[in-house]
Amino acid sequence: MKRAVLLSIDDDLDEIRALLQTLEVVVDKVIVQRRGNPHRKTYLGPGKVEEVGQDEALSDIDYIVVNGDLKPSQHHALEMLFQKECIDRVGVILRIFANHANTKEAKNQVTLATLRYELPFLREWIHKAKKGERPGFLSGGAYATEVYYEHARRQIKRIERSLNIRSKQREVRRALRRRKGYFLVSLAGYTNAGKSALLNALSSSQTTVDDKLFSTLSTTTRRLSESKRNILLTDTVGFISKLPPDLVNAFNSTLEEIFLADLILVVIDVSEPFDLVEEKLRITLNILVPRLRGKKMLIVGNKIDRVPPNSYHELREVIEAIRPNSDVLLVSATDHIDLAKLISAIEASEDRSCILVATLPITDTSLSLLSALHDSTDIEETMTDDAVGIVLRCRMNEVQKLTGRIEAIGGVVVTTRDASSDDGIACEDRP
Repeated sequence: MKRAVLLSIDDDLDEIRALLQTLEVVVDKVIVQRRGNPHRKTYLGPGKVEEVGQDEALSDIDYIVVNGDLKPSQHHALEMLFQKECIDRVGVILRIFANHANTKEAKNQVTLATLRYELPFLREWIHKAKKGERPGFLSGGAYATEVYYEHARRQIKRIERSLNIRSKQREVRRALRRRKGYFLVSLAGYTNAGKSALLNALSSSQTTVDDKLFSTLSTTTRRLSESKRNILLTDTVGFISKLPPDLVNAFNSTLEEIFLADLILVVIDVSEPFDLVEEKLRITLNILVPRLRGKKMLIVGNKIDRVPPNSYHELREVIEAIRPNSDVLLVSATDHIDLAKLISAIEASEDRSCILVATLPITDTSLSLLSALHDSTDIEETMTDDAVGIVLRCRMNEVQKLTGRIEAIGGVVVTTRDASSDDGIACEDRP
């Protein structure tokens, strides 16, 4: 395993330690110099940095890791002093992403984010090389650095084109699913909140679940089991605090699956200390809410099996203080606690408030249609000697399609009405 010295200007080290553990890097030493802001040249104060540089144990270290974001000039100064590879917090996250990227799209997104991250550092190294200082990015030659810089710019444009094509393909796929009557649900939330485990529990699937940060980078879509409805669940990449814009933008084609869904399940790990639950929920909502545009959202507290029942009330108060009047469900993906309630809540979010009443002739075609409707709608039927009467609940945008299917086999739609309205207004006339 690789070894590192960790530099920080505050004592909040839990997350960077977890990130390094995921990267399989052992922290040999932690240097904390409490400062309101990083030193503009060396991140820590020049005296403290020089003191660290004189430590003989530094010769056995692989990385200098900074618990924060380095400016290009700071990165150059630290590498010049320590003669070691320096990585900041974003660099650590990108290396984790690179290790976990398994699909072509995920690899492209990670490469794009990495190149955008490296460009400012490359410009700094080229600038320093021209001034006669240490030539080359990360010990490369000055010529190699400039070649790499130009290659990186061309590669960024190529990957952007590829991801744009992939985004359009996703758009076509979503439109096709909606035409087929599918209700799209996305699982979003902080990294390692248990989204993949919840997807498996709700869909009876076996996608990869790992107790590590960012184990999921590409989207996975499965059908909701234990339901007759056409409901699709999509697992998405997790969030983390202080995500840089370039990193978010690189994964935009994946994140769009969240913002274009019909319902968003905001998954949080409630087994952690409540102050951490509050902080992670705030970070998640700060990323999501500005782009929700009125989309339905349900907060799902996962891992409730690890929380004492006498703490449930306090936990709900913590969540409701951040998002008042929100729907909140506490479940366990591993122990399947209250998953039935979650499935019912997802089904209720479909807004199947239109009631369609029709009669069908008794034919093989009608019986085939009835079988299909039983698989995808809430339906009741009454059979007589010469006809079948049906009453089914559906979404407003399904009424026209269902009417067409019924009339195409010789059936007659008697009426459609809005069950949520007391005035008997027809679904087609509802504003």
